[in-house]
Amino acid sequence: MYVFQNAQVVTEWTKVQVVVEALAAVGIILTLFYSLWSFTRSLRASYYAELDRMYFDLLKIAMERPYLLNCAALPNDQQQREYEIYAFMVWNFLETVFDRCARHKQLRDTWYPIISAENMLHRKWFDERANRTRFKQAFVAFIESRYPNA
Repeated sequence: MYVFQNAQVVTEWTKVQVVVEALAAVGIILTLFYSLWSFTRSLRASYYAELDRMYFDLLKIAMERPYLLNCAALPNDQQQREYEIYAFMVWNFLETVFDRCARHKQLRDTWYPIISAENMLHRKWFDERANRTRFKQAFVAFIESRYPNA
């Protein structure tokens, strides 16, 4: 009888171990999912902060040199060269927006209107063949399809 009780205790203990191990496995899986979810939220927040900082810097330059927003009225070669550099900076930023927002709808909702606005201001520069070669073909195709030139 004593042997039978020990066997029964061992069997019960084995059942408890199996349940605990199963719960631990579920806990590990849930922790992994939470970590992945948290990481993607953190990544999206860092993308937003990075884009926000970059755009702030561009806006600051435009405030210091408002003529950069009207390329048709540049009176001299120096300002034209400054505009060329500024327009490249803007389009480079827009390509970064395109890259960062590809998989994040919330970021697209925030930053695609900026692409639209800057496109309207600097599209003439972008449409020059020599300037388009500075960007990935996927980005050029995105601009042409999403924001066709009027």
